[in-house]
Amino acid sequence: MSQHGNGQDTAMRSLEKRYSVLRDIFDNSDPEFVMEQDGTMLEVNKTFAAIIGRTVQECLMINAFDLLEPEVSAIRKSMVDEALKTGKSITFEDERQGLFIRTTLRPLADSKGKFTRISISGQDITAVKRAELESKTQKIFRSALIETMPGGFYVLDADGRFVQWNTYERDMVMGKKESEMSNTLAIESIHPDYRPFILEKINQIMTSGNEDSTEVKVLIHGGPLYRWHQLSAKRIFIDNRPFLIGTATDVTARKYSDMAALKKSEEKFKIMFKEHSAIKLLIDPETSEIVDANEAAAEFYMWPIQELRTMTMEQINTLPPDEVKGALENNRLEGGNRPLLFQHRRADGSLRHVEVFSKTIDLGGRSLLYAIIHDITERIQAERQLTIMSTTVEQSPTAVIITNPVGAIEYVNPMFTKLTGYTAEEAKKQNPRILQSGLMPEGVYQELWETILAGKVWRGEIYNKKKNGKLYWESAVISAIRNSEGEIINFVAVKVDITEQKQMLEALIAAKDKAIENDRLKSAFLANISHEIRTPMNGILGFSELLQEMYHTDEERAEYLGLIHQSGHRMLNLINDLVDISRIEAGETRLHLSPTPINEVVGDLCAFFKPQADNKGLRLRSTTGLPDNESIIVTDNAKVQQILTNLVQNAMTFTRSGGIEVGYTKKENMLEFYVADSGIGIPVSMHKSIFDRFQQVDKSLTRAHEGSGLGLCISEAFVNMLGGSIRVESAEGKGSTFIFTLPYTLEGSLKPEQLSPDLLEQTTATPPLTVLLAEDDEVSTMLLTKSLKNENINFLCAENGWVATELVERHPEINLVIMDLKMPIMNGFEATKLIKLDHPDLPIVVLSAFTSEEVRQKAKEAGCDGFITKPIGKEELVEITEFLVKR
Repeated sequence: MSQHGNGQDTAMRSLEKRYSVLRDIFDNSDPEFVMEQDGTMLEVNKTFAAIIGRTVQECLMINAFDLLEPEVSAIRKSMVDEALKTGKSITFEDERQGLFIRTTLRPLADSKGKFTRISISGQDITAVKRAELESKTQKIFRSALIETMPGGFYVLDADGRFVQWNTYERDMVMGKKESEMSNTLAIESIHPDYRPFILEKINQIMTSGNEDSTEVKVLIHGGPLYRWHQLSAKRIFIDNRPFLIGTATDVTARKYSDMAALKKSEEKFKIMFKEHSAIKLLIDPETSEIVDANEAAAEFYMWPIQELRTMTMEQINTLPPDEVKGALENNRLEGGNRPLLFQHRRADGSLRHVEVFSKTIDLGGRSLLYAIIHDITERIQAERQLTIMSTTVEQSPTAVIITNPVGAIEYVNPMFTKLTGYTAEEAKKQNPRILQSGLMPEGVYQELWETILAGKVWRGEIYNKKKNGKLYWESAVISAIRNSEGEIINFVAVKVDITEQKQMLEALIAAKDKAIENDRLKSAFLANISHEIRTPMNGILGFSELLQEMYHTDEERAEYLGLIHQSGHRMLNLINDLVDISRIEAGETRLHLSPTPINEVVGDLCAFFKPQADNKGLRLRSTTGLPDNESIIVTDNAKVQQILTNLVQNAMTFTRSGGIEVGYTKKENMLEFYVADSGIGIPVSMHKSIFDRFQQVDKSLTRAHEGSGLGLCISEAFVNMLGGSIRVESAEGKGSTFIFTLPYTLEGSLKPEQLSPDLLEQTTATPPLTVLLAEDDEVSTMLLTKSLKNENINFLCAENGWVATELVERHPEINLVIMDLKMPIMNGFEATKLIKLDHPDLPIVVLSAFTSEEVRQKAKEAGCDGFITKPIGKEELVEITEFLVKR
């Protein structure tokens, strides 16, 4: 039984392995799936699943016909029905989005031999289809090109037999039937006198692969009649087999004309050769010897004619002798139809660039090269200069425009296109006025035309418009180009985009003005701050000194203490304003969102300011725009209170009589708050600047109101952070209404990631926090521990950084470290670094009187997670402590 069981296991593993292999093959082949007749998918490979953007399992849950458009689906259903009915496969091809797909439907039989299922596979045949189309197109193109040639066309195999030909070659030259051409040797059409020469030429071309051309007599229909033809041929390879491809052009008329003219002018030639002003040489093509030269040649080369007749071209030409001979020979065989460029040496050793036109002539029964030489040294130098100038203009970082005398554009360089957006094709024949913005004074263009028409150079700046409508400044230099007769033939403009320079200049001017204004404002601010600090400080120091005297009554002492407390609060408010504005500037202010009952905030605010309003004889009213249950929004409670407090405090300060009204209304998805007063008002010119730092309506030394002038700046920053906006409606002497908006965000509509840590707090009772306070000042230690004694916090105290590090090691339950920076033995920077080495996740917050950016950066580099400046209020300390611990 055991052996039987082992055999079954082995067979099962073998089947599983075979299935796995087959499955891999199936999944990695062309897209394929198996389905029922109704479209239910039974098996899908990964290739098909990837194409339709689903997993294999997702495919098995959909109907195949649902993947097609309704009209296509109906056709495919009928094809599936046909395949299952007949039991025969159906293959079709279609094109979708530029792809050719060959699809095969194969019916599958069940165990009873009935076709109930169908396998559908697809194959991308785009490359094959495109290759077929390209081959067909090329074949049609080649056939049309060959047949439209003005002469004969032929392709010969290595034995010289015709492989391909056009109608001209077959009918006009060979005079044979189509069926006879493939067995015909092309050499049979060449005149017997030229056959050895042509056979040698063919051998050279087939060996070297170089293209060659020559003129020979070609027999017409096998002779004896013949005509002169220019034969051109080159070697090609097809399936690694060499073939000769070429053309034949009838040049009989030209040949006879040339020969007749040459015969008539042979006598005149010698006279013309000698007396002509052009440089002329007669050269033996075989030896490169100079047979004769004219006076112009002797003057140019600085050798006498007799000496030139003893020289060879190798002595004049700077090319190696083999190259000179080769160039001359090739030119002779080609009939001298193209000029040759050389550098020729003269008797004094100087080199000149020359252009040589040569032609083979029969003179006195001798075949010679008749060479006409042009000195093109100056032209070459000019062309080089032109090339340099052209390249310079093309690659110039400035835009260049050339117009004709009437202003139509003839040329623009690439930088013009980059600058304006107009291509060269779009700009040509247009007038440069297509760039005009319509914002320049008309006199500018009049002055421009008067200047350039007078032959002077115009320089100036123009505010133009690009093709896309964007405006830009350009600095332009425009002048006329005149011909030798002094006529204007062109205008050229060189332009540079100076938009950035203009903007930079404007920005510099604005920055300078702003800097001057800031300096003035800062001076006034510092004078004000000095006054605001000295006034409460005078009260604190003065009454503290009085308290040191022993003869005061209890009532006097209580009064003095109250005044000291009042002065301290005034100074603390000033410091808080300064800290707030510095945090805003540094981007360190954070939002703490929570459900905020707006009606309650407005009510508490009015209750707080009611005694102050009664003392001043002012009315204080509030209006709420929503019932209590609809007035609870998710926002930063503390910042909303501070915004409203600043605005109401301002109203209290600047209102002598009348009243103050606080309230809000709901407008769409925003709450619009207002604080209206009947105070002194704000000039319209200051409606925007009143929210700037250092700004106050009255900056004079005799002003009747206290304050740093930062409240509105802070309020604006907080409103913007909360997603709203703030403005003022006021006129001098007519009161002011400050209006700001906040998003009406209900608690249920806020996403969890938008909530502050306070909102995510668990409702279950939390264990007490353990806070390590590293502080060497006993008064500061006592103040902190006493202030937080009811906040469910256990304190551990360390008088220096060393003790702090020891306590952290002994007390793993510590949740937060409050670290002073200046301590004996080990300062706060060093202690923080040591603690963070072993406890990188333990939050450490600095509590210090140092407030400079340098100290803050140093603390951050040491590893501190936060920075609190002394003095700090109890509520802020609790808020920061809980935030850091929860983070």
